[in-house]
Amino acid sequence: MSFSSVASAFFAVAIVPALIAGEATFIPLGYQEHDLERHTGLWLRPDLGGADRVLPLTTRIWATRESVTDGVALKCAFAPGSNGRIQIENESLPAGSAGFTLYVKASRPLALALGQVAKPVGTEWSKLDWAWAELGADPAAPTLGWQVALTVQGGISEPTWLIVDRIGVETPAFIAAPTITPQAGPDETISATDIIVGGERLAKSAARLTAKQPFKLIAFGDSVTAGAQAARSSWSITGEAQRQFLWFSQLARLWNDAGGLVEAIGVGHGGWTARQAASTIDAEIVAIAGPDDLVVLEFGANDLGWDAATPDRWRADMGALIQRVKTRTDQILVLSPTPGGAIPAQADAISAALRTLCDEHGVAGVDITRLNCYRGTASCWAMMANEYHPDFMGHIIMAEMIAPVLTGADRRYPE
Repeated sequence: MSFSSVASAFFAVAIVPALIAGEATFIPLGYQEHDLERHTGLWLRPDLGGADRVLPLTTRIWATRESVTDGVALKCAFAPGSNGRIQIENESLPAGSAGFTLYVKASRPLALALGQVAKPVGTEWSKLDWAWAELGADPAAPTLGWQVALTVQGGISEPTWLIVDRIGVETPAFIAAPTITPQAGPDETISATDIIVGGERLAKSAARLTAKQPFKLIAFGDSVTAGAQAARSSWSITGEAQRQFLWFSQLARLWNDAGGLVEAIGVGHGGWTARQAASTIDAEIVAIAGPDDLVVLEFGANDLGWDAATPDRWRADMGALIQRVKTRTDQILVLSPTPGGAIPAQADAISAALRTLCDEHGVAGVDITRLNCYRGTASCWAMMANEYHPDFMGHIIMAEMIAPVLTGADRRYPE
């Protein structure tokens, strides 16, 4: 995943109307083909605050079937101490439209502000409309700036959840009484044990963790490991401060919290495929790995995205990397790719390729593709800052779901 392909991407307005009542039309927000109705969660992220507030993670977002139509909504769970804020990036809004709209319900009565304008929310679905004029925007050329915040007013002093759906604009007037068909859960969860492949092959690392014997966690990957887009909506976290919240740093933290002595090292190259990684793996990874160290390989989104590799070719190219690492250590963990491009449509084939790869080479794996896509394409995006890259929340959840490969303490997503 290259920075250039995604760094300038902000929310625009999807061009296909989704709901028509008389002459009023609902248009979901989105960026290019990634509107919030079909890619629920992209470009809508939690603001986790400064670096001193990220942990423990007090805001979690996941896709939910509890929606106002036969689709997917976003459930935002706020723990005490959360700032109760999610951010939506946007670019252009249709001239002559009525304003911003969404459906929402919460676990308790509260007030939800768009920018500085708050409206009441109850425990049943309600439609909130913000006219451009009350937001200080010109209806002839409406703009909310490149990013707008939805914030629970009054702070979060008790566990609170908020479900948002059908976020967009309506034109030329608000739809006064649209027909909705509220959907209910329950939402299917996934266990860490469901996505771990061959965890017993890391028995030596698990034993070192338990015995408090030091080892290095060496992560080698693409732009996900490099941290691309991770700070979206948590903009105050910059530079080296970001590194502590990337998946490999968080994985080491969780293992150290379990009593380990793990040092995290991460090497990431934006836009690289596994085939490209073969050119530097000896110098960057093999040269620093010892027999007791654990190497984690995270490639595939570029292979199966812009490079149009098949799952079998990805498996072969990852196998070549594994063989190089095995010259120094047999403690190897492979991650399948985050969603993006054609990956959701190939999720089952990628999962099968990961299992075959791990069995062929006697290594362990964690199926990150399945973690994101186990409920289908429409639910793939809730951990993602954009199509390919998780934000800090997504990195932390990835680490939480990988950690049981050594600790054995199961986790479920979503919690």
